[in-house]
Amino acid sequence: MRSGSGRCLAVVALVLLAVVSSPLWLRGGRAAADPPVGPCANSSVCVGASTPASPPSGGGGSGGGGGGGVQVCNWQGVSVPCSGPYGTFDPADGCYYMEAQPQPPAGDPSWQGHQPGDGAVYTRTCPYQGGAGAANVWLAQAPAAPPTVTPGQLAHQAVTTLGLMPATVHTRPDGGGNKTGLVGSPIWLWIDGSGNVYAKKDKPLYATASVPGLSVTATVWVSKLVWDMGDGGTANCSGPGTPYTDADGASASPDCGYRYTKPSAGQPGQQYAITATAHWTVTWVSGNLTGAFDMDPIATPAATLRISELQVLN
Repeated sequence: MRSGSGRCLAVVALVLLAVVSSPLWLRGGRAAADPPVGPCANSSVCVGASTPASPPSGGGGSGGGGGGGVQVCNWQGVSVPCSGPYGTFDPADGCYYMEAQPQPPAGDPSWQGHQPGDGAVYTRTCPYQGGAGAANVWLAQAPAAPPTVTPGQLAHQAVTTLGLMPATVHTRPDGGGNKTGLVGSPIWLWIDGSGNVYAKKDKPLYATASVPGLSVTATVWVSKLVWDMGDGGTANCSGPGTPYTDADGASASPDCGYRYTKPSAGQPGQQYAITATAHWTVTWVSGNLTGAFDMDPIATPAATLRISELQVLN
């Protein structure tokens, strides 16, 4: 027979395995109180992602109690009731437990040598294990309550399906034959601004996640794109930037440009390292409940650019 402390350790281990997984870039903002739930593979959570012009239909759901959370239980990949006529489900062994009423008298074999008041005797029923009948067992403490999943947790899990990735920085002058720029001359900056690397607020990404009794629709977009130009300065850009074409000649970028004030001599490789960091914002809806959080920023791999001073010949 399991001891009370041993049962608790088993319950905690299974709950952490099935309910909690936390990608490193999903930290911060108001997200700290809502760790993500497990993946759809456990047959309790189903998620999806899309990039439509409007949110997916049917994204709402009953909020339930406990701040909109619902209890989620599964056994061997199948969703099961968390409570019922047999008592409360224990994910550690797939059985239900109900405190025996009245408790057996002192000396009853069910106490396993313990005295009334030292823990309690529970009726254990395991309907998912070949029709095993009910049996009285002694436990030092009541089984742990089934895990509760909140809308915020589901929103985190939904976002993971989008597979958000770092963008690629492009510059003009670029990494080809026009790699070197000049102090004071316009530098064009842009990133690949589509799919899972960038989304505007008016054209966001959408993702959904659900468990029995609860579903969430998350709306995801880049609220800020910060350019680090390698010289201590930042570029002022209102979006992903405009790709340069030969027709643009020596003009400046209309929405994402920069001008260096000193050459890159003395920098590693005699070049400036340029990165663009996307700050993603998430809002979610679940029935009449709403919430929001900021994801960890996602930085691009650095692009390098050599900047020289214009040499004037006398």
